Amino acid sequence: MTVNVYWNRRIRPRAWSVREGGRVSRHVREIVLTDVVFIVHAGAVARVQRLRQRAVCAYARGVPCDAPLYPSAVRVSFDPYEGPHFVTDDGVAVLRASLVRFEDDGSCWAVL
Repeated sequence: MTVNVYWNRRIRPRAWSVREGGRVSRHVREIVLTDVVFIVHAGAVARVQRLRQRAVCAYARGVPCDAPLYPSAVRVSFDPYEGPHFVTDDGVAVLRASLVRFEDDGSCWAVL
């Protein structure tokens, strides 16, 4: 089953929200997805930039699985004020990944 995952800053402690079938089904500290597509809604990003107000405008879609953090994984992040894509620390845009691990500190590590 495919799920959408995004970092939720509104709940304490902060956690990843997992959305299934259009509704948030749970909040988790860590989760791993395979066959991941990174999705960014341009209209939502424009609204966030215009209003300077947080909103869900980007998320990762994939299939949950169990896997360790691989040494070849690279950190991936998204900031609506810096660009319209998920990017690596080097600034390279990331659209897909074969495996992504979402950590409890809010970081996201992908095997591209």
